[in-house]
Amino acid sequence: MEKVEMNSNIASASILFLTGLGVGIALTVLLTPRSGAATRRLIGRKIEKGEGWMKNKAAVARDYVRGCEEELHDRAKELVEVIGRS
Repeated sequence: MEKVEMNSNIASASILFLTGLGVGIALTVLLTPRSGAATRRLIGRKIEKGEGWMKNKAAVARDYVRGCEEELHDRAKELVEVIGRS
């Protein structure tokens, strides 16, 4: 049950991040007195930072799924052993 909750938390965090990123970009474009080139550079840096964050979250999610896979494999082996003894 805890692992399902963790997966839900990762999805929620990702959605919130992307929403915040979109709002931040929109506000930056609308409210900055920067030139177009400076604004584009700023947005590019923000996107690169967000990309790193998303890659990190994806790696965490991948590790979580691999852990679930190993746990399910071990449980299946135990079940086969129990059935085999019956």
